[in-house]
Amino acid sequence: MIYEALLTNAGYLFLIINTLVFTISYNVKNKEQKYFIMYLILCFTVQMFSGFLSDLRQNNLFLSHYFFIGQFIFLSLFFSTFYRFKNIIRSFTFLVALSFIFYLNLNTEIYKKWSVIEIAVTSIPLIIYSLLFFVKKISDNKDNKYIYFNTGFFLYTLCSTLIFSLGNIGTRELKFYVWKINNLLYFIFQVLIFIEWYKNFRKSLTLKNNLIDTKTK
Repeated sequence: MIYEALLTNAGYLFLIINTLVFTISYNVKNKEQKYFIMYLILCFTVQMFSGFLSDLRQNNLFLSHYFFIGQFIFLSLFFSTFYRFKNIIRSFTFLVALSFIFYLNLNTEIYKKWSVIEIAVTSIPLIIYSLLFFVKKISDNKDNKYIYFNTGFFLYTLCSTLIFSLGNIGTRELKFYVWKINNLLYFIFQVLIFIEWYKNFRKSLTLKNNLIDTKTK
């Protein structure tokens, strides 16, 4: 239990750090970075409120809808910046997100639970975009930006989609092990995001600090 708590808290700590360092390293010229930061802020916000409601022993499953739909929107926009068919991706994203919003508004009982269908429909397209991103990076062979993030995202989302689906229908003991595996995968994912920043975006922060120092002199 102690190990599990430490792993979970370590993952959340990396999430806070990642949100902070990517935000302060933001470059307005990089459109994809804007969507990526929005995704990190979404993760941080949902996690913060989820933990708060959990401490109060309140139902926090309704937050899963905000997370999965929000993740679908922000990361679809993120991946779309790398492809020529970005308008198709964005139109599809709008239609799917709007459909789920209407569906949840009309079905308040489902709003209080998590939905396997919602998880699958919003996650599978992202897994496909992520796989295409690997192909694009291999063919372009220009830089490795977002390759660490994409590796972590692909592994975590592919596994967690299966885990959430299985955990929703399995026994209590199975759900316990499912969450342990999910926590480990989440920790690895957040570590890879930090490596992404350190390898490819740390210099942006250094450059900003140098410019500030130059202006103050």
